[in-house]
Amino acid sequence: MSQSYKVFIGASIFVFENDAKNDAVFNIKLTDPSKQEILGLITECEADSQSIQILGDTPENWGNFTSHFKIIEAAGGFVQNTEGKWLFIHRNGVWDLPKGKLEKGETIEKCAVREVAEECGIEEPTTVKMLTATYHTYTLKGQRILKPTYWYLMKSSDNSELVPQTEEGITGVSWVSSDEARLLANDSFGSIKQVITEGL
Repeated sequence: MSQSYKVFIGASIFVFENDAKNDAVFNIKLTDPSKQEILGLITECEADSQSIQILGDTPENWGNFTSHFKIIEAAGGFVQNTEGKWLFIHRNGVWDLPKGKLEKGETIEKCAVREVAEECGIEEPTTVKMLTATYHTYTLKGQRILKPTYWYLMKSSDNSELVPQTEEGITGVSWVSSDEARLLANDSFGSIKQVITEGL
């Protein structure tokens, strides 16, 4: 199966595929655009909501896209407890999932487990399986950042009180039902909605 990528740029979506197997409606469809054309599309996405499909040589197109960004890798978890509830954090006014940046010399899986424990104040959960990878962008000090985040499905048996990591801007942590998780996903980021959809 050929590699494909979906990137969230604000309210915009960039999809890279070898062929048009995706049935979604796109504002813009291009085959093998130049690096400069891709930069123009990125700028459009940052200014206004767009849905863009890039077809053709996915490795080359993806390389041209990522060349316009500094890449910062992260990992996180979609965590279920013994009661079947799911772990969410509240940060910057949005319900989100625990995640954080990869530290030097750290494995992706170790990063995911550490970040969940740190951000929610629980014992380190157990990973069940790799769930998915999401990609989103932002701007920091005038530089475009692409953040690939690798998500694990996890289990936790820690029933102690949840403690939000306030120094990371987290104002709340909560266990929610599957139905509540779906509702929270609708008001969260596109990448988080992707994780929850695949995890439930």
